[in-house]
Amino acid sequence: MNKLLIIGIVLTSICISAFAQKTTVTVPKLPIDTVTKKYTYTEVVQQKGTKDTLFNRAIHWIGIYFKNAQDVTDVRDKENGKIKGIYRFKIYNTPLKDGTKIEAGIISFTFNIELKENRYRYKITDLNKKGPSYNALEKWIEKSKTSPVPEMDSYITQIDQYMQDFIKSMKKGMTEAVKVKDEW
Repeated sequence: MNKLLIIGIVLTSICISAFAQKTTVTVPKLPIDTVTKKYTYTEVVQQKGTKDTLFNRAIHWIGIYFKNAQDVTDVRDKENGKIKGIYRFKIYNTPLKDGTKIEAGIISFTFNIELKENRYRYKITDLNKKGPSYNALEKWIEKSKTSPVPEMDSYITQIDQYMQDFIKSMKKGMTEAVKVKDEW
């Protein structure tokens, strides 16, 4: 009888500990520019096309991606192949049990697209959490290490996911346009 009781307690303990284990979420490491020490997403992408063709594709993509493209971009220099813009997006706290999202803040960033023959370079930098004063993301995240912000891992994951989606959309928009024959 005692053996059955002990076996029962051991099995119950094993089951409880198995269910109690939390799943670990891998927090992405945001890329840091070695010179500026700012979080920066950058890449040179090989893409067929003249500088003007790539510029037009970039402008077309911007017009599709952003609701108000004219307000987002402050530099559209076709001659020198440069586009610069500033945009922002929201991050959220963990949803409530009923699924309601609660806004945690707004992240702003600067993006640059530089175009040359058969290639372009994008650079996304100057990430900051909007507030009464400029709050560089690097300082906000560093400060959270001494004064913990409970959901910082979630915020970092959301920021990186937004940037990855932004880059993926841009690359797709910069590919050669498929021409449809209009035969009627």
